[in-house]
Amino acid sequence: MKVILIFFFFSFLYLQAQTVSLGDFLESVKSSEGAKALETQSVSKISTAKNEVLSGGFILNAQTGYASTRYDNRNAHESHVTVEKNILLGDSDAYLKALNLSLTEVNALELNRLKALIFEHYINACSYKEKISLLMDAKERESELASLIKEGVEGGEFDQSSLLQSELAVEELQLSIDALESNYNDVLSGLYAYTQNNSGEPLCKDLPYEIAIEEDIQEHSTLFTQMQSEITAAAALNKFRSGSVQDITLGAGYDNEMDVTRSIVFLRIPLSSGDSLDNERESARLEQINARQQLLFMQRKTQMQIQAYKTAQKMRNATLERLNNVLILKAYQTTVLLKEQFMGSEGSYLEYIDSEKTLFNLLIRSVDTVTESLLAKAKLYYMLGIDPQKDF
Repeated sequence: MKVILIFFFFSFLYLQAQTVSLGDFLESVKSSEGAKALETQSVSKISTAKNEVLSGGFILNAQTGYASTRYDNRNAHESHVTVEKNILLGDSDAYLKALNLSLTEVNALELNRLKALIFEHYINACSYKEKISLLMDAKERESELASLIKEGVEGGEFDQSSLLQSELAVEELQLSIDALESNYNDVLSGLYAYTQNNSGEPLCKDLPYEIAIEEDIQEHSTLFTQMQSEITAAAALNKFRSGSVQDITLGAGYDNEMDVTRSIVFLRIPLSSGDSLDNERESARLEQINARQQLLFMQRKTQMQIQAYKTAQKMRNATLERLNNVLILKAYQTTVLLKEQFMGSEGSYLEYIDSEKTLFNLLIRSVDTVTESLLAKAKLYYMLGIDPQKDF
């Protein structure tokens, strides 16, 4: 049986100038425009967040004009020129450090998710490639049989209906091949667009045919590390905002209304935080609480999804074993017997065609089962931010 499977599932590789492995595609995505765009997006978001704790530069404040004289010998013209600097209090360095760490974690998460999308496209491309190969193999065998039937019709061994049915079967297979090739090209275009690597078709040999269930999936996740960095940043911002005096203003300048030196140095301290600052403090506090709740929720959600994934994988594995070890073997043996009977004029062509369709459907079902298992892994990797390269 294993010999039959190897023939059906590894004879699909076309003769081609060059093939590209999944590992090479995943390596290509690191320098792709998609990866650069994600990194730029992350940097932009972090830069905006940094404005929360960055003070402005020096401010030049100049005033001039005329006022009512307080003394007869005083000039009514007044002028004030000052240079002011607003200084934010609190540990802004801790928040900036947390943001930089968060940027690193976000970039790692987004890159791994982009790789998971590449993994998904690669799986779909290989699935179509396998199905096309199965159909081409079936078409070749039907074409050979149609030629034999045509000779038999000329010699009076078969009737014309058998020839028409065999030719129709060949045409139907070609239509199916054309449809699958169209789908394959669409997926391949997406794979090339994401990776910017169009040096060859997918190798596909590097995809596992057996369904494996990992026990330590979460250990490779970057999602929780990134979410924890968000908690750290939110806590640092909350601490920064929670001070009773959040900022002061220092200034120095010239005031021609002052005697002697006519210079001024001042310190401005807000007496109350005001509604705006109170809202900023409350927002920072709620952001910290929300970040913690999001992490707890995602951990519970992930545990349920991983358990569902493992259950579904076990069912797929049982289905695949039954298909390969029982159903496909029986269908193959039935097809061989019915073909021998038909060629010996002891059976009908319709019975043989039905058996061929049954065998083909079971083979396709086997391919679909493996594809479903791999796509389920790719989607789980995307959610958890796991790098598919760890498997290849």
